[in-house]
Amino acid sequence: MKRTTVIAIVAASAVVVLALAAVVWTLARPRTVEDAAERYLRALAAGDTAVLRPLLPPDAPADTVLAMFAEADAYVEDPEITRREADGDVTTFRASARLQGETATIRFDLSEASGNWTLTDDSLAVIDVTTSLSDAVAVGETVLPLRAEGTLAVLPAVYTLQAAPTDFLDGAATVVATAQAPVPTTIDAVLAPDAATRAQPQLDAYLDDCAEATIEVPQRCGLAIPWAADLAELTAVNLRIEAYPVLSIDPATLSFVATDGVVVATAVGVDRDGETASATYRTDAWTLRGVVTFTDCQALLTVF
Repeated sequence: MKRTTVIAIVAASAVVVLALAAVVWTLARPRTVEDAAERYLRALAAGDTAVLRPLLPPDAPADTVLAMFAEADAYVEDPEITRREADGDVTTFRASARLQGETATIRFDLSEASGNWTLTDDSLAVIDVTTSLSDAVAVGETVLPLRAEGTLAVLPAVYTLQAAPTDFLDGAATVVATAQAPVPTTIDAVLAPDAATRAQPQLDAYLDDCAEATIEVPQRCGLAIPWAADLAELTAVNLRIEAYPVLSIDPATLSFVATDGVVVATAVGVDRDGETASATYRTDAWTLRGVVTFTDCQALLTVF
């Protein structure tokens, strides 16, 4: 008898919990498309990413879109719906707002096809970006590889786009993005003044790999070791770096030269009498040359 009572109480409790959940969902979910539209506009004005997330198109890269929106320079002010048109399960809205002191029109569509009111894919604003050097841009801390068509989908706001990687490139453009039409934007990127200093650790790490013990002179390391003058056969090379070559980059050609390195090389092998022997060589003018490229959101040094 007691067992039956307990089970009944648990079951009843579950019903209460489910009923409460249904009430919360009913209260949280916009009841009409107009409610959803007003909620969207208020969230745009407040920069409220939590409210915006469930309203984004189902196929949108929500994390990226919201990360960019959180880094926006300015949000819309005083948005007000001016027009509404229904076509099947899609309702199109137009709203007026102020964006950086100027009047702006925001157009967006809402659909209930997914079971919840969400924006359609073409409701996001589109920025059509080209850069002079790189294939990526940054909005604040968010770095975005540019697709082949060079477009970014964003929520309506004002954004500053920087050429990326920002540690190595200077150049930015500020864009007022609404959903009226794609906004063409060009970023004239140039090499940052301290780019060589920032890239030096990358070169040093590369040279550390060159200096690992090997059975032959490492290629593309700026080394010409004259071991053949002393040995008939080379069996090992050991390198000791005393000073790394200092990097400088030509901003016009994006070529680089690293000079004044100091390295000691010990060549081990067999001499002409067939005996094991070694010879040590030192240079105070260790030099490397190459080019700098910007791809996959990175600055890459390629040694000739």
